[in-house]
Amino acid sequence: MQLIIKKNSKFSGNIFLPTSKSETIRGLFFSLLAKGKSKIHHFLESDDTNDAISVCRKLGALLHKNNNKVMIESEGAPFDIPNNHIYTGNSGITTHFVLPLLGFRKNSTEVVTVESGKQMQQRSINSFVNALKQLGLKIEYILNDGFLPIRISGDLMGGNANLDGITSQYLSALLIALPLAPRDSILTVKNLHERPYVNMTLRWLDEQNISYSHQYIEQEDIYHIKGRSSFNNFQKKMSGDFSSASYFIAASLLLNGEIELQGLDMKDAQGDKQFISLMRNAGADIEISSSKVIVRGGRSLAGMDIDAKDIPDLVPTLAVIGTQMKSRLKIYNVPNARLKETDRIHSMAEGLRRLGAKIEEFEDGITIYPTRLTGNKLEGFHDHRTVMALCVAGMCADGETIIENAEAIHKTFPDYVKLMQKLGATISTSE
Repeated sequence: MQLIIKKNSKFSGNIFLPTSKSETIRGLFFSLLAKGKSKIHHFLESDDTNDAISVCRKLGALLHKNNNKVMIESEGAPFDIPNNHIYTGNSGITTHFVLPLLGFRKNSTEVVTVESGKQMQQRSINSFVNALKQLGLKIEYILNDGFLPIRISGDLMGGNANLDGITSQYLSALLIALPLAPRDSILTVKNLHERPYVNMTLRWLDEQNISYSHQYIEQEDIYHIKGRSSFNNFQKKMSGDFSSASYFIAASLLLNGEIELQGLDMKDAQGDKQFISLMRNAGADIEISSSKVIVRGGRSLAGMDIDAKDIPDLVPTLAVIGTQMKSRLKIYNVPNARLKETDRIHSMAEGLRRLGAKIEEFEDGITIYPTRLTGNKLEGFHDHRTVMALCVAGMCADGETIIENAEAIHKTFPDYVKLMQKLGATISTSE
């Protein structure tokens, strides 16, 4: 699919934002581990959440959708997996969350095969696998060392493990799984990135009264997790997604628009809510109330240096905004942005350069200079966040911009184009 974008002359209105993918998928897995019936309100429909649903069903959960609600009924662990085969699609969070749970199977001595989509096969899981082995699992690579597909057997016993913190999903996956292990566990994490996502997981554990403790000693995060615990069924309403909100906020700021975003909760654990404070610090006019966020464009935005260690998903949006600031924007300390669905530092540098921007790319970040953008044909790199951010850039660029492989937006935000059009964006699609 292509996105065809023309420079915008109007951007205003109000929309209700889709809910957080990170919260929704956590909700599915906590429901899977709880005995009984759980209900998720304001469920996000997307490719990633559908992959998570498929995996939860494979592990025995019964799921029923009714409008934007999902009822999940589960017997919890241990799991019985038909055919000893799991397919996780291209969802990184689903893949990482399910791997340790495969250590709680009824026939754990049998080998289960885990396969994924091609994009996920390109993302190394070697450091995560090493930690899982320390905790009792037996894992064998099928094609390429360090990458899916894999074969797993054995039990997740708990114990001590060292973990690379370059992606927070490894730690979150173990924090969710290890309370079910027969032993207590100690996780030592080096170089922890994306800390707000870990805090999101800990908030879920708190709601489940799971016992754990955390220390930060000599630049290492150490988590003690009590085993032999259980999860309770629940009902929970998912909040709006701040990552998704960033594209609309950026468009309003850069196009002199005025929009009202509903569904966001500033008390939510999502780290990407930092986007609002970052833009306010740059000079943006953003009003926050208990039920909505109002964004008014027209103000010039000051350049700055941003440590994006905890907010890698905002890198594409911030890069676009950098082209329209008064002075240069530097985004640094975010090497994990190179480890997503694509190398987002490189994809944004290449895309914005094709629109005429002056970009300096370096190992753990990117510097963007103010530029008048001109439309061009761009590659979407099969990455939802690259596509959505470059779409905003196209709305600011003279002429017409075409983005290839734009179907990637369905991974987390199938209604992206429709909501942009509702606010006045001149966007069309072509197969």
